[in-house]
Amino acid sequence: MNIDAYVIEKIGAPFRREELTLADPGPGEVLVRVVGTGVCHTDLNTQSGDMPLPLPGVLGHEGSGVVEAVGEGVTTVVPGDHAIMGWPYCGKCRNCIRGEHRYCLNIGAELLAGVRLHGPDAGSSAYTRADGTALSGHFFGQVLLRHLLTDPGQCGGEGG
Repeated sequence: MNIDAYVIEKIGAPFRREELTLADPGPGEVLVRVVGTGVCHTDLNTQSGDMPLPLPGVLGHEGSGVVEAVGEGVTTVVPGDHAIMGWPYCGKCRNCIRGEHRYCLNIGAELLAGVRLHGPDAGSSAYTRADGTALSGHFFGQVLLRHLLTDPGQCGGEGG
């Protein structure tokens, strides 16, 4: 599907609105139509180079929306559920077992890599430009865009 997203091309560059292609949700992924978002200081730190991440990329991580589609195996949310994007977690490490999902021992580096976290497409980007070039999608549920793919564990609110 075609989406509108705000992309940073390189360190120091402005956020620029761009039409991208977003992959369909794969196994363990959820497609969310974003209806509310903001720019966090983490985004600004990436833009300034204080938090170096692979660029060009789609930033953002604070937002809410409505589930539009779910990938195979997703049972905790359904289309129409309201979602607030949060922090994904593995559910298996000692911190997750203790309910301290924000401190998951297995997810941190993966979040900053700018790639999909689950399923057969793990390690690849969900975002491409018209010329087929892949873009990084950073943080935990990119929201400086109209639609995103995320993990069902990130969909707090109704059904999540």
